Amino acid sequence: MKRSLSLVFSVLVLALAGCGPKEAEAPAQPEKSVAEQRRENWFGAKLAAEPGIAWRDSGLGIKMLKEGEGALPQRMDKVRMIYVGRLVDGTEFDRSAPDKPAVFRVQELVTGLAAGIGTMRAGGKAFVYIPPHLGYGGIRAGKVPPNSALIFEVDLLELNPKS
Repeated sequence: MKRSLSLVFSVLVLALAGCGPKEAEAPAQPEKSVAEQRRENWFGAKLAAEPGIAWRDSGLGIKMLKEGEGALPQRMDKVRMIYVGRLVDGTEFDRSAPDKPAVFRVQELVTGLAAGIGTMRAGGKAFVYIPPHLGYGGIRAGKVPPNSALIFEVDLLELNPKS
């Protein structure tokens, strides 16, 4: 009988020991979507997660700094703007002269910049984050290496300027 009681007591102690608090598990990190992974590859993790950037399924990102007024530019419209184009590492590859804004027809711009400008109104200012396939793609364009993501800072001054 003593032996049975010892055995029951031992089993009971082991069973109760298994009921103790579990070790804290690290919270599971949610899986990143393919779009999030691509953004990180193109722009780096910090920039890809920066608040205030509206990312599209295409990989294009727009961070509106100042809303403008009036109509949205269409493909055939001309825009007067001050801009700076940079690579993700900060290397500047193009800019308009601050005292002489550039005038372009929207359809003449690289696809990503045209799409970004299409979301802006005159007087607006934004950063446009362009993945490689909406920029220059696999070709070298001046200081821009093939397959480079681009960042444009755009100050859209006027839609369809007179001169």
